Amino acid sequence: MLNQDFEHLERAGEYWRGGQPLEAGRLIFENLPAQVRPRWASKILRLAVGRSGSSVPPIDHLLEIADRPTEWGNAHRVFSLLRKSTLDLERLQNRTPEQEIVIHNLYLAENVAKVIYNSTDPPDEFDEDSGWWVVACLRGIVDWWNDEEFSEEAWSALCFDGG
Repeated sequence: MLNQDFEHLERAGEYWRGGQPLEAGRLIFENLPAQVRPRWASKILRLAVGRSGSSVPPIDHLLEIADRPTEWGNAHRVFSLLRKSTLDLERLQNRTPEQEIVIHNLYLAENVAKVIYNSTDPPDEFDEDSGWWVVACLRGIVDWWNDEEFSEEAWSALCFDGG
């Protein structure tokens, strides 16, 4: 590949480290071929869920769907389940650390569901910037864990192009 093929990742890395993860997400996501976006997004979610060790049925269901392209159209329904779980946790005034990481994972999973669903070219697609938010949500998880090794794993997952 030519150096220019990686320029967007260099700029995205500056945004990622500089506290502008949404802008990093824009650069990364917009440079991914459409056909690899669901795989990219689900890999990121798997990384976050694996790090937390938590199991949330709607997230588990989304990851199952992510492995079966013929079921990607169901991601809209799973998004609704994820959103309900998110709203339930947001209503709690005092969350445990375990609940905090679950809510971070739910925010990420909601955006992954949107990316997967949008890949089916539906007439009622989610916001086109959902993939940008995958990166921003992952940054929030990285910051929550405050672990350099995990941060490096996260950055590596973001740079994965699905090829």
